[in-house]
Amino acid sequence: MNIDLEKYMKIAIREAETSLREGNHGFGAVIVKNNETISLAHDLDETGSDPTAHAELLAIRKASLRIGKDLSGCFLISTHEPCPMCAGAIIWSRIEGIAYGFGISDAMAQGRDRIDVACEEIFGRSMVNIKIQKGILKEACSVLYNKRVREEISKLRNASEPALGKYNEESTSRRLAWYKNNRPHLSLPVDDKLEGGYRLLLMKLNIRETDAPVIKKDRKHIVFHSRNFCPTLEACKILRLDTRKICKIYNEGSTNELVRQIDSNLYFTRNYEKLRPYTEYCEEIIECRH
Repeated sequence: MNIDLEKYMKIAIREAETSLREGNHGFGAVIVKNNETISLAHDLDETGSDPTAHAELLAIRKASLRIGKDLSGCFLISTHEPCPMCAGAIIWSRIEGIAYGFGISDAMAQGRDRIDVACEEIFGRSMVNIKIQKGILKEACSVLYNKRVREEISKLRNASEPALGKYNEESTSRRLAWYKNNRPHLSLPVDDKLEGGYRLLLMKLNIRETDAPVIKKDRKHIVFHSRNFCPTLEACKILRLDTRKICKIYNEGSTNELVRQIDSNLYFTRNYEKLRPYTEYCEEIIECRH
């Protein structure tokens, strides 16, 4: 079966993103036959108050209504490995093959609750041969299930401006407490305050210099281009929020307060005309105002 799996996985990912925007759990599925999309779905177990409303099951139900309950010749593409319930439905519907991005074992390694039975094992006990292709766009799918991204989605979904300001205050408290607790162990330059502020941010965010390379430095400024993985960015992309508005209120202030622990004349800001996802990097600046 010659199918462009990455093409259809991108569709499944869009379904999963819709699920997260709606307040569900971020699973998407597509059923294809003869390179035609037969059905697509995302989980509705929270908004539909139905624990069986998994993306794969809903996609199978839609496909069955369209072409009949025998889905021979069909291929299912899902962002996550099907659970045992969905694997059983795949068997009974006679789907011939599946592809998924993120595995049950991957989810369990994150500490998430899952029934520890691979779909491959369930298929192996059935009387039919179901082809399996694993890890399709796994990195993109993994973002959907990243704990920190999900925490940011929960905070930012329908968040008001006052709520964003409160989150910034909470972040400021956490960052200042971190600095106080770690200050004796931080190895920072003492004769270069700008460099000290930059190094402090790298340490707090646990990123390398290559993730945020300095592109300009003088006596008053240090400018760097951040390309590191950012849960806030990923959450904004999924929720379709404008980072130019969100990040200004949500986390610029707490970052500014952190760098000012090095010197009260230091200030952190961003060039909001050069901010992800609208550019390939976030242009961030620490300046010395004296």
